[in-house]
Amino acid sequence: MKKVIVMLALGVMVAGSSFAQNAPQKEIKARTEQRADKGARKYKSKDKKSPEERAQLKTDRLSQKLELNKSQTKKLQALNLKHEKEMEAMRGKRSNASDRGQIRSEMQTRRAKWNDELKDILTKKQYAKYEADQKEMRARMESRRDHQGKDFKGRSAQRPQRS
Repeated sequence: MKKVIVMLALGVMVAGSSFAQNAPQKEIKARTEQRADKGARKYKSKDKKSPEERAQLKTDRLSQKLELNKSQTKKLQALNLKHEKEMEAMRGKRSNASDRGQIRSEMQTRRAKWNDELKDILTKKQYAKYEADQKEMRARMESRRDHQGKDFKGRSAQRPQRS
């Protein structure tokens, strides 16, 4: 009886291992091809969203996070649409401008203006939640920025000098 059970177990293991090896292997690309593919995916022009789409996404995300009512959502949609159209115009200037610092400061000014108008739309509790979320996101981005130039042991990675 023991021999039969051992033989069945052995047969199942052999059959299982033979099926496991029939899986198709992924085609391995050279590192340069992988990098080229990554860049192509990142900047496809068809993925660019219009200002209206960006404003709608931003409005949906904020109204869900902050639990806005319908009138607040409507006001926020109008504010976001106006802001995104202004920013689109600024992005157009940025691509062919020589003074990027001035355009950046103007964008920051517009962002501050948007923030002030948002404060008028939201209640104090909602705005406090919004500010807390923004503060948390900034902290995450700073920690990510701090870790970018480090190797796996936490040291700054030394890059070879090109001559």
